[in-house]
Amino acid sequence: MGSGVVFAEVRRNNGRTVTLADGSQIKAGDTIVEIHINNNWFKQRHRLNMTASRVAREMLVYFAHDLGILAKELDDGMFAQAVALHGCTHIGVAAGRLGFQVQELPSTLWKRGAQFYVSGLVQVYGPRRSNGRIPDEPVELKEVWLSKRALLRRYRHPGPAGHA
Repeated sequence: MGSGVVFAEVRRNNGRTVTLADGSQIKAGDTIVEIHINNNWFKQRHRLNMTASRVAREMLVYFAHDLGILAKELDDGMFAQAVALHGCTHIGVAAGRLGFQVQELPSTLWKRGAQFYVSGLVQVYGPRRSNGRIPDEPVELKEVWLSKRALLRRYRHPGPAGHA
């Protein structure tokens, strides 16, 4: 889709009811769009030997572009029945800048396993550091939510004149 930074798949919220800052409630059984970061997008930047800061800037721009496409699909396309976007990510700060509500994940075995897995992905696909060493900071996963209402408000592009 779009620039290729984001993969999206329709799922059901199997968790607890979540109330977001905009008042939206996502209940168990509601249709959501689970978003995933495309590792191949980062792999391509890795091959270009781009700096970590340049990759981060590009990722924000392309991620926002893909959110615009998702807004269209949630408005009247294949994801129209979904009530929110959801994901678990180690880039919570970037997700917050893009409008997501960032929340702590409970300390569970699933979280520890997922952090281990994502740490490996970051080492393989992450941008090269200028000094070539692996950062000492551990990966910290966050849960991110963006309601359909907030997504449309922020990313829906008006149509042709008179068709907003």
